[in-house]
Order: sequence, then C-alpha cells, then structure tokens
Amino acid sequence: MFRFLALRVAAALATIWLAFTAAFVILRVLPGDPVQIQLSHSGADNVDLSPQAVNELRANLGLDKPVLTQYVDSGLGLLTGDAGFSIRSNEAVTGIVAAALPATLELAGLALVLGVPVGVLLAVITVAVPHPGARSVLKTAPIVGISLPTFLIGLLLVHFVAFEWRILPGVGGRGVTAAVLPAITLAIPIAAVVGQILGRSLDAVERQPFVRTLRAKGLGERRIMFAHLLRNAALPALTMTGMLIAGLVSGSVVVETVFSRHGMGKVIADAIVDKDTPVALAITVFGAILIVTVNLVIDLLYQLLDPRIRWKAAAVRPRSAVGDDYALT
Repeated sequence: MFRFLALRVAAALATIWLAFTAAFVILRVLPGDPVQIQLSHSGADNVDLSPQAVNELRANLGLDKPVLTQYVDSGLGLLTGDAGFSIRSNEAVTGIVAAALPATLELAGLALVLGVPVGVLLAVITVAVPHPGARSVLKTAPIVGISLPTFLIGLLLVHFVAFEWRILPGVGGRGVTAAVLPAITLAIPIAAVVGQILGRSLDAVERQPFVRTLRAKGLGERRIMFAHLLRNAALPALTMTGMLIAGLVSGSVVVETVFSRHGMGKVIADAIVDKDTPVALAITVFGAILIVTVNLVIDLLYQLLDPRIRWKAAAVRPRSAVGDDYALT
C-alpha cells in the first residue's frame, strides 16, 4: 500500500509540474506584450509614455527578468502559496481565485448531481428494456448528447427556458436557481458519456456465464442488476466520471461565457487573452491538483468496488486496463 501511494503521489507531483511548465511556455510564446495590453485596457496607450516609464512598469511587474528567473520565481511562489499579483488588476491572485471558485464549484457540483445519476439510470433502463427496438432507441440517446456542442445546448436552454417560457433565469444572477440552466448544460454531456460507457459495460457483463448461473439460482432481475451487474461494470464508468470531473473547469469556460457567470472558467479565459500570467498559472496548477486528486480517489475506490484488485497490481498496471478486465468478468 505504501509503495502504491508513493508512486501515485510522485506521478501526481510530476503531472502538476508538467502542467505548470506547459502553461508557462504557452503563455510566453503567445503573441502580445502584457504591458501593452494593460496599457490599452487603461487607455494609457494613447498617452505619450516615455520608454523609461514603460520599462519601470515592466520592472514592477517582474517582466524585465530573464525567462528562466521568471519561471523559477513563479514556481516557487505557487509552491509556497504566494501566487503573486494580477498584471491586469494588481489584485492578489489568491483573492481572484477565491472570489471565482465558489461559483464554479456550485456549477460543477450541481452538474455532477444531475448528470451522473441520469447517466446511470439511462444505462440501467437501456439494459433492462426487453424490447429490441426500444433498446436501440435508448442506445442512441447518449450519442446525441455527446454530439451536441455545449454552447448550443446552453443557447437553446437560454432561448426557450429563460426567454420564451420564463421558468428559470438564464443570464447572470446568483443562487441555486441561476445555476440550474448552466448546470444542465454541463450535465447533459456528463449523463451521455456515463450512460454510454456504463451501458456498454453492462451489456458485456450481462453476457457472462455467472449471470446465467445467478438467474438459474432464482435471483430476481433487480438484485442481479444492482448487486452484481453494476458492481462489475462500474469500473470503466468510474474512470470516465473522474475524467469528466477533472474536465469541468475547462468545460465551464464556454458555459460561464454563455450564461455570463463569473467563475474560474471566465477568469482563466480573460487571463489568457490579457496574458495575465500569474492568474493563468495559478488556475492551471489548481486544475492539475484537482485532476490528480480525483484520479487518486478513484484508484482508492477501485479497491472497494473489487477487492480482487491488489495494491501491487494497481501500482504497475494502467487503470484503464484494470477496468476493462473486470468489466468483462
């Protein structure tokens, strides 16, 4: 167990470092000068500033240092919890992230609460329906949900639910009611992916010999489904759910833009446009920490779902391979 945890923590730290490095390099190679961008926002670019004044501003922002020094300083600052100050607003980056985080967490949590159970229910109903035609129709539903662009789902919900029917607020606003439509926008692809992956796993498990043995012993279909089929088929869906959780921050960029919500997605989108490196790096590292934490939790949950998966085996084998094996046994 200790070796397993040590390997996972080492891999997590390497992932966070690679994410930070990649974000730093990308922000450096993107066209545009952060100083000139901020001057244009403030209207100071129309003022005849002396080169000395511009250089002083660049020095105050730490942009006059060598690239390697900026890289090391940014990394050490994030490591010690000091993310610095925003180039755009001169506010503390931790304060900016703390102000935007609750809206994104509210949105992501509500999307998971809506999407995952619907996806599981869709998969169970698809497998349980005896009629082949109805089963085929239900199998196409996840494909449609995955194919629809997120921004299109959001725009349709805003148009009909908010503007035409006036059931829920569509743009801006605060509170749970204002988060319902954005959460549904994110929940639809989540439910579609979970339903598709879990449905395929349930189909594969249902064809295994042990299921016929359970039916021969007289077990009811409900008990077979919830006590045996779901447990054996859950691992691939659990892995995909973890990936979806990690992707909610990136998915919130589009949703928060459509619904005019001030969250992490909107903040990082503005930071990239303005080349606000401290803010972009802080949110990137936060997202990387979220991803590796979710993956570690899923690895631990594997041991609860299937005790046959040993710590040593899980430490040396890819999680996807383990999930595929036990989805078919």
